[in-house]
Amino acid sequence: MRLPDGTVLMHVAAPYDPVKAHAYYLKTRELKGRTKGSAEGSPTFSVRTAKGTTVKLSQKQLVEQQVYAAKRVADIKQNLMELSKKLRQAIAEAKKKEAKSKKPDTAAEKSKKARDSEQYRKKNKTKLATKSKQAAKKKAKADPVDQLKAKISQIKGRLVAAVAIQRALASATKNN
Repeated sequence: MRLPDGTVLMHVAAPYDPVKAHAYYLKTRELKGRTKGSAEGSPTFSVRTAKGTTVKLSQKQLVEQQVYAAKRVADIKQNLMELSKKLRQAIAEAKKKEAKSKKPDTAAEKSKKARDSEQYRKKNKTKLATKSKQAAKKKAKADPVDQLKAKISQIKGRLVAAVAIQRALASATKNN
């Protein structure tokens, strides 16, 4: 093929052949398939994760993630409310038990108990030391109020993380 200035158009070492180029185009055109994925009109969104990385999501994925995050936050809040209610009940029961067991003693009863306990402590020093250690371990394991408080603090941590994810999804920026 000749250019308007009279020179021959060359590709590598051979002159340009338009028929051969067209045949090559038809051959390669048929081999290439359409790439599936986000269409030209479908926008993508950038979401910052807690680790600082950026994730790109389609609009459908973003909506799904937002719905999931909202549901997770609601579930965690519901669980937290239930545990708080149980904690209040456990504290009330513990106070009732403590109030029942503590009725006021007379002065004579107090002094008799003090003498008896002092004599018992003198006779059984080593027994009492081991018993107190065992009782402290059992109380730590069996106390429902402390267990509920520990669960509540764990769930509050989960709630903070879930809310952070929900906020990150809500502040997603549109790329297209």
